[in-house]
Amino acid sequence: MSDDVELCVVGAGPAGAALATRLAGLGHDVAIVDQHRFPRPHVGESLSPGIWPLLDTLGVSDRVADAGFTQTSIARVRWRDDNEERTEAPGGLTVDRGDFDAILLQRARESGARALAPARARRPIRHGDGWELALGNSVLRARFLADATGRRRLLSGRCSPTAPRTLALHAIWRGGPPPDGTQTCIDVSADGWLWGARLPDGTFRAMAFVDPETLRTEGRDRLGLYRRLLAQSRMFAELTTCAAITGPVRACDATSYVAPTSIDECSVKVGEAAFAIDPLSSSGVQTAIQTGLAAAAAVHSILAREGDPAAAIAYYTTHQRHSVDRHAATAASLYAEHRTHAHESFWQRRSAAPPQARERVPVTTPLAELLARRVRLHADASLRDTPCVVGDHVEVRRALTHPVLDRPVAFLGGEELAPLLELLPASPSLAHVIGGWDRVLRTGHAIAIADWLHARGLLVEMDAR
Repeated sequence: MSDDVELCVVGAGPAGAALATRLAGLGHDVAIVDQHRFPRPHVGESLSPGIWPLLDTLGVSDRVADAGFTQTSIARVRWRDDNEERTEAPGGLTVDRGDFDAILLQRARESGARALAPARARRPIRHGDGWELALGNSVLRARFLADATGRRRLLSGRCSPTAPRTLALHAIWRGGPPPDGTQTCIDVSADGWLWGARLPDGTFRAMAFVDPETLRTEGRDRLGLYRRLLAQSRMFAELTTCAAITGPVRACDATSYVAPTSIDECSVKVGEAAFAIDPLSSSGVQTAIQTGLAAAAAVHSILAREGDPAAAIAYYTTHQRHSVDRHAATAASLYAEHRTHAHESFWQRRSAAPPQARERVPVTTPLAELLARRVRLHADASLRDTPCVVGDHVEVRRALTHPVLDRPVAFLGGEELAPLLELLPASPSLAHVIGGWDRVLRTGHAIAIADWLHARGLLVEMDAR
């Protein structure tokens, strides 16, 4: 028995579900395959506030808000030194990942994707311009394949670590802390760091992040090491005396890495099949969904008759590289903030000074004074052809580049910049330019764009050097 489909997504976690939802909604014939029956248990219950705009994009924010998950409120944190801090985390969520992922998969179904779960996909075979996947006694043929299988990585290819290898030991506890309304806890030790959260069903997950060598020195006594790490912590010690572990202590790889090649003209890797970030950020799910949405624009452009596959591949590759670099730099600077055990191997190997802030161009003339003068872009600024998402496709547009900008900017507030900036040199004054922008832009956008450019020192007088 065989079946044909335009796109097969293997892996129905957040990245795969986001990709399937977007592409099915754009009219593509999509099948999403997963080896598990949903809802299925999964680690990674803490979601950062940045998840909400992504849930809005997928059309599931109301369902998630009504699902009974815990709105993260108070967090106990001991990180920089021995002093404990209590922080507010408005907008964050602690979810049951089985239920959360099932919501995303259901949205993919509603968008038109066929969900095949449980169904175990064997290693895909590439044939000409497509793929064959054996699913039990059936064969699925696909024009395009998306690997969303996480660290299992269905598609072959070595991954490069972006940080030292890290092992996560975790278990579920019933009873014990956190008291006084605290939802999450983060603590440190010489061997690593601990994270814990009260889950929606009232249990508590505690995780310990250490070097893999630490387990080997303990004689591979996973339970003994895990209990020792928790007992050394003021926040977690009570678990070991007042609560009970409800299952085995599990170990999983938590190393950050990147796949050197994440997309070509017939396949793409999303989520942790493409790259993994340090769990310290609590934004793994958010990042996975972002890769799925970015991949959707790229794949749509590759499959479209009038699409630009080269631009799509360049866009997704650049998107991945930027995300990996940003997360790696942020994690290294956070590890460097810790002082109590800074001399220990675990902390030294992961620490790095924060990247130097990009120097802003000095702004010497107030915007109000520039209005009556002729202006141009700063000498170090330029407009360069850059692959960008335009609507649902990837297209090459000219984007503004300058050392003060983190990455090229083609659109600002939904408005394309290049056609607006081309008016600068020939106009008698900045006020005249803004007046021209006002006639074609939505109310208030013209002055907002001028203010954004001015604040970054990108507008200078015509005769200025």
